[in-house]
Amino acid sequence: MPFIDSKFSNTDNELANFAKALALPVRVAIIRLIITNGNSITKENFHTIPFNHETINKHIAELKTLGIIKVAGHKGNIRYCVDEGLFNQMASRFASLFRGVNSLAPDLQD
Repeated sequence: MPFIDSKFSNTDNELANFAKALALPVRVAIIRLIITNGNSITKENFHTIPFNHETINKHIAELKTLGIIKVAGHKGNIRYCVDEGLFNQMASRFASLFRGVNSLAPDLQD
């Protein structure tokens, strides 16, 4: 379940939750595998990740619950994809945050 702190903006809460969701290397590997396979992959394709099937399934389920991964198809023909809209939105928000930090960088080097 995402963490929401009312003291912070929705954007800050969403960025923090997205970062937490991807904070584990196994989840990054899952996302990378989906993306490198044309953003459409079957569960069998996840066997290349060096974790047991239960662990992979647990992380896929969590990423699905968080809305990061979408599932399409019917039993026996299920495909997983990354929610491109969510990723683009988060990438834009992170880029904006990092641009702000980069603007401070010259001051930090003094």
